[in-house]
Amino acid sequence: MDDIKKKQMNDVLVPHNEVVRRPVVVPESRPSISPERAGDRIENNPFFEKSRSAKVRKPVESSGSGVRGILWALVFVALLACGFVVANYFATAIIEISPTTREATLDADFTAVKELAAHDDSLVFQFVSLTDEKTKEAPVTVEKNIQNKATGKVIIYNNYSTATQKLVINTRLETPDHKIFHIDKSVVVPGYKVVSGKTVPGSIEATIYADAAGEKYNIDKPVDFTIPGFKGDPRYTRFYARSKPDSVLAGGFAGTVKVPSDEAIAQAMEELKQDLKKEATEKARAQIPENVTFFPGSVIVKFEEVPQDYSADNAANVTVRATASVFFFDTDSLIKVLTATAFTDDTTATPYGIPDMSTLTFTFIDPVDNVVLSDISKLQFHIAGPASFVGKIDSAKIIASLVGKNKNDFSAMIADQSNIHKANLTIRPVWKTVFPTDPTKITVKILTK
Repeated sequence: MDDIKKKQMNDVLVPHNEVVRRPVVVPESRPSISPERAGDRIENNPFFEKSRSAKVRKPVESSGSGVRGILWALVFVALLACGFVVANYFATAIIEISPTTREATLDADFTAVKELAAHDDSLVFQFVSLTDEKTKEAPVTVEKNIQNKATGKVIIYNNYSTATQKLVINTRLETPDHKIFHIDKSVVVPGYKVVSGKTVPGSIEATIYADAAGEKYNIDKPVDFTIPGFKGDPRYTRFYARSKPDSVLAGGFAGTVKVPSDEAIAQAMEELKQDLKKEATEKARAQIPENVTFFPGSVIVKFEEVPQDYSADNAANVTVRATASVFFFDTDSLIKVLTATAFTDDTTATPYGIPDMSTLTFTFIDPVDNVVLSDISKLQFHIAGPASFVGKIDSAKIIASLVGKNKNDFSAMIADQSNIHKANLTIRPVWKTVFPTDPTKITVKILTK
């Protein structure tokens, strides 16, 4: 209707009492419009366009809301399913185990052997020895006439017979250049053995000293000895000795020299012994495997004063040599023997461990001070003291037995383990009724006091 233009009307002045009539306004004539074109005009009119558009969009919007609702529902279900799958993928099981614990006080003798014989189930001991040397300076305050004989260690061999041979104290040994030395005490040399078709001479260690004082008896490299007492006897060529590389013949001196006082030497030696005992023991300990056990009482430390070379400028030095020897045992084998002794009534054969061995005291039954420790083939000892025996838990075995199993089987599995006092199980997520199939997702925690 806006496109119909109205013609402006102006006022007209007329005489008094004369009626004037406003002319009728007739719309301008327009071309006739066919019904088809009239329909097009209505359709193209913005007013009708807006109404039609609004009416058309309403059913589309209603349909879109329903589709979106369905899509959101599907997304929710998908997320829920994914969450369930992820939760199952990251499922875990935690088992907390309290081992069986038994207390006992040991007070018994035991025997261990160096090597197992056929059909022998005895406890086996092992042996390691380490030598260390330490020097300390001491003030020289005394002038002394020194007459020292060179001394050192040798190994005496018996390649003559399978029978033992006793050599009495002061038995002479002779070097190729005819220097005479003597053994400081009687020894018994073992006979030879045949091992894998080869003859292995019997041997024993001995300390020797020179026939006379003086520097000419100092020998700083290994040397062989014969036994003059066997001359004219077949044993002369089959018995021999050889100086040890780590204990050369030294200390021979004859003359007057300033030396530390006896008190200063004694003090220096005591300090050296304390230091050496600790250092030599630690070095010997470092050579022992982790799966073995030794006790403070099974460590033997022997000291010897190293002869002073007074011809040198270090006459003020005091030197001490320490040899730390350790007897040790396979831990599992030792605990098995101790368990059998402590619990004679235990028929379950429960595997135990002893977390703290320091409560036990080890002592040798046979004296070992004057014995060549490396020659010991049977060791007798006494162990006393309280000990806590804790059931050994094989975590890997438990995990392997539970992978993929129903959690209802857990109680039965625990009941069969005599080394388990009690156990708690936690599986996540909570709806899981089986253990994870991945063993790395099963954790075993051993609860200790």
